Amino acid sequence: MPYYNEYGEAVDNSQTLKIEVMGRWIEKEWVEKRPDEKLITLLIPDSCLQQEALKDFDRTLNLQGGYHFKGTQLIECPVVVSVAAASLHTGKLTEKTGSFIYTFDPAEEEGTPIETLVMASYFTDDGHVVSIACIPETFLPTWLAFANECVRLASALSPTSQVMIIGGRAPSFVPTVEWDDVILPAKLKNELMQDVESFFSTGIEVYRRLKLKPFRKLLLAGVPGTGKTMLCSALAKWSLGREYLVIYVSGADRSGSSFWKIEQALSIAARSKVPTLILLEELDAYLHEEEKAMVLNVLDGAESAENEKGTLLIATTNYPEAIDERILKRPGRLDRIYIIPETREREDAERMLQQYLGTMWKEEHRTMAHELVGYPGAFIREVAVYALTQVAYEDLQELSLELLEQSFDRLQEQIEARDDFLTKRARVGFSF
Repeated sequence: MPYYNEYGEAVDNSQTLKIEVMGRWIEKEWVEKRPDEKLITLLIPDSCLQQEALKDFDRTLNLQGGYHFKGTQLIECPVVVSVAAASLHTGKLTEKTGSFIYTFDPAEEEGTPIETLVMASYFTDDGHVVSIACIPETFLPTWLAFANECVRLASALSPTSQVMIIGGRAPSFVPTVEWDDVILPAKLKNELMQDVESFFSTGIEVYRRLKLKPFRKLLLAGVPGTGKTMLCSALAKWSLGREYLVIYVSGADRSGSSFWKIEQALSIAARSKVPTLILLEELDAYLHEEEKAMVLNVLDGAESAENEKGTLLIATTNYPEAIDERILKRPGRLDRIYIIPETREREDAERMLQQYLGTMWKEEHRTMAHELVGYPGAFIREVAVYALTQVAYEDLQELSLELLEQSFDRLQEQIEARDDFLTKRARVGFSF
């Protein structure tokens, strides 16, 4: 049986079992004891249990239907456990699971207070919560107004200096890469930044005039080590500096590259009411047979929630050949593809080497730059790191050109040895 929340969005099937347990308890212990009330049970945003949002909720706010939110009370329930979560960044309580009574007082003295049942429980070990409420059907407009205000308050509580993570082992991170630190061919770097800037500044209105959702999708493609992750980090820092919401979709938890993470990111973006940047690394990993159709629908925009302030999705891939042609070549699914190349210009290789060597840089190191052309940025970084490590081991005061060249030769030998090993393994029928 499919489940949908109050916004008409499908809910991940992995929540179904916990929803059924909670739903059966509600039917037996709550609904049956109130035969004169026409009650409905619906999925609700987790923001309705965000502790700081509830604390900051204006008790004098006149909600639709003429009610004021009064407060909450924890009640005993055998099917859910009361567990509180706290922010590592603020030290304050964030969400709390359990069973609660939410009370709403009428604005008019002669009215009757309304009590709603709210339940929330973790349904995975990764900290994902399912939240439901049982309310009088006639109270739905008031509840929706309350839920939307909770979402607004919770969104405002999000730290503007941090990137929100969905599916990772940490709730957020602080990007440190400056845009000036990114080394790319000048034309490519300028075009990419112009694309991002113009979408948020003028493009949203263009989309709206064309009766399209203001949802733009870019793909950064290139071999491993060309700096796509660094590029995403720099764009995240740039966006946070403008008080945009930045969401990073991670495949680092147990559920890996699952579609629900993309769906949740878009849902949060739509509710945030601020310009939003979504970063999705390794797009190809999400295109497995079980969920490819859902990803395609989202990229089409047909099943993506709308953010009136604009949502920009930047995806990356190391293996563009693994991405279905229905994505790469169909107009609208990806608005533009940027190829992030290995180092092509001697000047870029020199700047990158100088950046990684820092205070150890010497003018004589310039002669190494031409040998680094054609390699990805990650290789140039490793040349620098290996050389600096040798300086530390040998307790040297400076990095000589000879030691830098030895570092380059050593790493090149390792790459050749790896390629030779893999070739031989392939010849005898081994696979990975």
